[in-house]
Amino acid sequence: MPAVHRLHRTIAVTTALVTAIVAVAAAWAVGSLAELDPSEHGARPGAATWAVTVAVLVLQSAALTAVRRAPRVTLLGVAALPVLVAAFAPSALFSASAVPVLVGAFAAAVQLPLRLIAVTAAASAALVAVGQFVAGVGFGRTDPVVLALEAAGQGLIVVGVPLIVGSTIAANRAAARAKQDALDAVLREREAQVGEAIARERSAMARELHDIAAHHLSGISLMASAIARQVSTDPAAARSGALQIREQSNAVLDDLRSLVGLLRESESRAGHGGDGALKTLATVGDLVTAAQQTGAPASLDVRLGALGPLGTGIAPLAQLAAYRMVQESLTNAARHAPGAATTVTIDDSAESHATVTVGNGPRTGAHPLPLHDDGFGVLGMRERAALIGASFEAGPTEVGGWETRMRIPRDLSRTGPEEQR
Repeated sequence: MPAVHRLHRTIAVTTALVTAIVAVAAAWAVGSLAELDPSEHGARPGAATWAVTVAVLVLQSAALTAVRRAPRVTLLGVAALPVLVAAFAPSALFSASAVPVLVGAFAAAVQLPLRLIAVTAAASAALVAVGQFVAGVGFGRTDPVVLALEAAGQGLIVVGVPLIVGSTIAANRAAARAKQDALDAVLREREAQVGEAIARERSAMARELHDIAAHHLSGISLMASAIARQVSTDPAAARSGALQIREQSNAVLDDLRSLVGLLRESESRAGHGGDGALKTLATVGDLVTAAQQTGAPASLDVRLGALGPLGTGIAPLAQLAAYRMVQESLTNAARHAPGAATTVTIDDSAESHATVTVGNGPRTGAHPLPLHDDGFGVLGMRERAALIGASFEAGPTEVGGWETRMRIPRDLSRTGPEEQR
């Protein structure tokens, strides 16, 4: 903040200095005109008149350094000082005193709303008019009515014009600040919503990770117990090994529960949800069937390779992530592109990976397909893909539709019936 204060002080001092120079220069110009045409501009100002006028101009300009702290008092002071010149040293030089008043009115209008400065501005305009009238009478004007009208016009112009300009600038600044504040509020709300959505999605993934891990590791633990009881060859060694397997399995279960507990910290009241069934690539067809039952033109294209059943070498959690991606994509297609043909493609033919794609065409009807924004649904898909080490892409297609694609790495070292379920 001290740096900001120094900047404001520097601006105020610079403004006062420039105003003083311009005002003195204006006085010099008026004085020069008086020497050239005394009949029009009055008698040539004497040394005393010059001294008083320059002193008042300098005081007016110096007072402008306080306009930021006290704009109304400063404006009144800047407008009142020239009355001294009008009373004690009337001359054509008086008109130069309008320069600091112009600057003061503008600066005050920028600092305060018009409704708060209106009375001060009216008083300042009256002071300028009085000073102009007194100065005119002092250097020989004999037409009081015309002089009064000129004085009133001088007050209105000197105070009113910069007041209007300054108020307009201040209003534009206020509108810009309000707009920026509203934008900041929207961004903060958006960030909060995204954070909440990420927390919900991670919590859901934590539940599913626990279900899968518990399902498989509990089976390992039971199998180890059975081996320990049933093996007949070298029963002591087999039993010992089986018990070790069981101990390790239980340790893994404990560690997974601890990890899931950390991931679920932000969800204290949410229910478990779900139907309890393990979701795999093989169950994606159920999603397509459910979509077809609602009347949506959805289809499934499964491309198998030589590796074996669908999903061979794809971890259960990875298959669940793909299942959820298809589920969310079908929901988005029904919401954003009702009536559009949707195709779910499971390409399981590559040795290194499996690719799951959901693409829909343009929505039918008179209205164009609204672009899917990168919202919470897509955000959840990205989170799931990152969790399993898969790549994920989502975006509009060339024909005006939308496509989501997840490429899941395959681990052929994963074997056994549990990995194919």
